[in-house]
Amino acid sequence: MSLGNTERQFGPVARALHWLSALLVVAAIGLIESHDFFEKGSSARSLTAILHMQAGALVLVLTLPRLFWRFTQVLPSITPPPPAWQNGLAHAMHFVFYALLLALPLSGIAMRQAHGDVVTLLGVSLPALIAPNDDLHETLESLHELMGNAMILLVLAHVAAAVVHHRIQRDDTLTRMLPPRR
Repeated sequence: MSLGNTERQFGPVARALHWLSALLVVAAIGLIESHDFFEKGSSARSLTAILHMQAGALVLVLTLPRLFWRFTQVLPSITPPPPAWQNGLAHAMHFVFYALLLALPLSGIAMRQAHGDVVTLLGVSLPALIAPNDDLHETLESLHELMGNAMILLVLAHVAAAVVHHRIQRDDTLTRMLPPRR
């Protein structure tokens, strides 16, 4: 069994990277959105923030091999082929996805470092690249939140598009990213 993509199907590596990234993005969103349910200074609130940061950092770690795999593998074709405008929109959406998968964790790391915090990934301290700076921290925090909201909208649009392709257009857009049926 090949690990790579074929003309008709994403391979197991592409599928694993996609679904693990999706799980981590949804976890990061869910954790930070649940953050405000807990009292300031509580251990539960701190834990949601820590887990959000770990999920985000893992997204960054996964995105690098994911990009490598994406650009070294064939892209399975969609059957029946969608209109050209849908292909263009899909490529634009994926470009923004990959940009956010990189920019969100990097801005989060920079934001925490500008706040003067030591940032860790699975217990390993990352090198401080930014000196504490309150103004920069506030700017990065606003940017991170804006990009996070854009990611939420993009995830919802991505899921909606997959459902439309599967249920209305009846093409294989969604099934290309699922394990092959036996």
